[in-house]
Amino acid sequence: MIHTRRFGQPEGLPSVLVHCFLGHAGTWRPLVERITPPLDALAFDMPGHGRSPMPEGPCDLQAEVAGVIEGFVSEPSLLIGHSFGAVSALRFALYNPERVLGLVLIEPVLIAAALADPAYTPEPEEPRYSVLAREGAYEAAAQDFFTFNDPSRDWDALPEAARKTMARQMRLVAATEPGAVQDSGKLLVPGLMEGFTPPVLLIGGDRSPAVFPAILKALNKRFTAPRSATIAGAGHMVPLTHLDETSAVISRWLAEKVLVGDAAAGI
Repeated sequence: MIHTRRFGQPEGLPSVLVHCFLGHAGTWRPLVERITPPLDALAFDMPGHGRSPMPEGPCDLQAEVAGVIEGFVSEPSLLIGHSFGAVSALRFALYNPERVLGLVLIEPVLIAAALADPAYTPEPEEPRYSVLAREGAYEAAAQDFFTFNDPSRDWDALPEAARKTMARQMRLVAATEPGAVQDSGKLLVPGLMEGFTPPVLLIGGDRSPAVFPAILKALNKRFTAPRSATIAGAGHMVPLTHLDETSAVISRWLAEKVLVGDAAAGI
């Protein structure tokens, strides 16, 4: 059973929010409370995260999460995703554009998009956290993953229970690779992003690891007239560390690109 939470106001803009790898639905509350106009936001714990059960056996986690989103989008909705949640939201949105009012992608992990860009030079070695996870050193893998994404955050300052939970979740690293690295969802098929008509907002931090600006650059080239924003001083965890800046960018974009015509009338 996938665990869900609701934030915002029942009369707000219908929205589905998808958190990052090692995150949980509750992390969205502070951001939702700052976004205007109000959202009627449904957030869920991805499989193996928060209070949702761990997948049984090997899987394509991106496909699993996209399937969960499909079950929750009962009417045209705003989709907001961060990191792995963002690329899972992208997978759903590209194949269901008629059910999407707008799409906010915050540092989406579609590494395949960066690798497909001849201008991008990938790191010569596999990320250390992937190696550690494959070897079963889950606690060390979790610590390395945590600091890789935002070195300013202090692993040792986390409660012990949170560190143990993240260590258990690192067994899912292999499940992220089909979608993120191998593009199992075929999101890069020519014409798919180019033909996507709902408004798109791409958000990144200027202190993120190099792969993330490369991904955003690649997506910016594929979508038709997306809005892009870079949050100064932010790393990969921008929607958690820079709430005011991120919410302001989303709120302005909603007013300019989403809340027009029928969408505005329905709120």
